[in-house]
Amino acid sequence: TSKKCFHNGIIRTIANAKSKLDITIVNLLNEQSENFEAIENKLEENSNVKYTIIDIGGKTSISNYYSNIIGDNAENDLKSIYLGIDNQIKDINYIAELRGKKTNIDIDVQGALKDSAKKNFKGTIDFKKGAKKSKGNENEYCMLLNKAKSIALPMLLCTEEDVEGNHSTASGKVDMKQLFYLMTRGLSYKEAVKLIVKANFQKIIDRINDEELKNVILKEIDKKLD
Repeated sequence: TSKKCFHNGIIRTIANAKSKLDITIVNLLNEQSENFEAIENKLEENSNVKYTIIDIGGKTSISNYYSNIIGDNAENDLKSIYLGIDNQIKDINYIAELRGKKTNIDIDVQGALKDSAKKNFKGTIDFKKGAKKSKGNENEYCMLLNKAKSIALPMLLCTEEDVEGNHSTASGKVDMKQLFYLMTRGLSYKEAVKLIVKANFQKIIDRINDEELKNVILKEIDKKLD
């Protein structure tokens, strides 16, 4: 539907000791709609929380994600993709605070922007006092398909010793060697770009168990990249 909509969502999770959660969020709103998503997690001892976020809809899409990782050996895995076209705006803010011993946060964000789309990514991993032997990894990559604008601000904070934190962020154009190879195999420029973008997203999309939903997402990506 092309009807203008407004979505304001709040998700709160409490992962009790030894619990496992697997959560998938998919934004397929049209480009006339506004999307606001707030996610808050509390992880207790030996819990495991996995998020897969697909953010490809909405005129403006603002996502705030916060994890309070308080229990020893708790693990939080966050993988997300975003795709912006036309004048879409993506504003992504991910925060993880590690308090328990041997806790872990792994954030991987893969995106692509075309036309006049804009993205602002902020990612913070904060090792609090008491988080000895904890690990935090954060990676964000944005593929720029033309004049789109990408801003990224990864951050590591630490008030504890004996922790391991890594962060990286990068943006770049489509790999010309890959593009040339695919076009020599008979694909058009547009089809080659589609294939490269979807290949970059595929590992995260494959985390979704619902095959019908995966196909809907891939068709929407194709549609947006036409």
